[in-house]
Amino acid sequence: MKKIYEGKARDIYEVENDLILVSTDRISVHIPLPYKVKYKGQVLNKMSEFWFNKFENTIPNHMITADTKSMPKYFQNEDFLNRCMLVKKLKMLPFECIVRGHITGTCWEKYIKGEDVCGIKLEKGLQQSQKLSYPIFTPTTKEPNGKDTNVTFEEFKKSIGLEFATKIRDKSIEIYLMAYDYLLSKGIILADTKMEFGIDEFDNLILGDELLTPDSSRFWLAKDFKLGKTQTNYDREELRNFVESRSMTDENISNIPKEIIFKVSQKYLDIYKMVTGHNIVC
Repeated sequence: MKKIYEGKARDIYEVENDLILVSTDRISVHIPLPYKVKYKGQVLNKMSEFWFNKFENTIPNHMITADTKSMPKYFQNEDFLNRCMLVKKLKMLPFECIVRGHITGTCWEKYIKGEDVCGIKLEKGLQQSQKLSYPIFTPTTKEPNGKDTNVTFEEFKKSIGLEFATKIRDKSIEIYLMAYDYLLSKGIILADTKMEFGIDEFDNLILGDELLTPDSSRFWLAKDFKLGKTQTNYDREELRNFVESRSMTDENISNIPKEIIFKVSQKYLDIYKMVTGHNIVC
């Protein structure tokens, strides 16, 4: 067993022919911040486990188990509680597969300029945050430097082939629609979400990475939704706003109020309970 990757929020260990993904409490807003958001890693890991189990009959996923008792002894302690997922090793495709059901973010910015979104021309007369008549699939490249680039479906298809491209698009939208209905029953609007896919040793398409977490999705509270306005995301938005409203000096970064970090932690715990009906076992 050896650690093969340490990212902004996740560590990866290689265990024989599989991997163990460890979701940490590290946080970043454009750059890594010198803080930990308590329970964040546990929420991301357990929430992905919840969704992988829910959609296992829709498409195979990379999860083998999230039970650390089935992992090497190194992971069987409090430091790794609820944070680990043993997964199949895949050849990951270098794309983020984004499904958008509401017009917001960069999609809205392009729309008001009259531009298309990944080659898709949206209908006229839409208002900010409005639900689209049907979700759109807007893939981006996944770049090491984080500067991803929008691609059209034709470009996506040329890169990975018609069969995989079509299946990824269709399955991504199918998962989004099922998740949308489920979340709406819990009082949550799923504005958009990101998925990642890989290929196993038998050339099967497998859903990987994380699924429908606060870090990969925009969640809005349905009761607070206001058409024509920017919505409040149920994620690290308050921290992001604080950082972006100030210059990124070492002094500012090192003096983020504890109250903001606490509120972000509470939002992660709240959304997990709303979605799953359970509390994180601390």
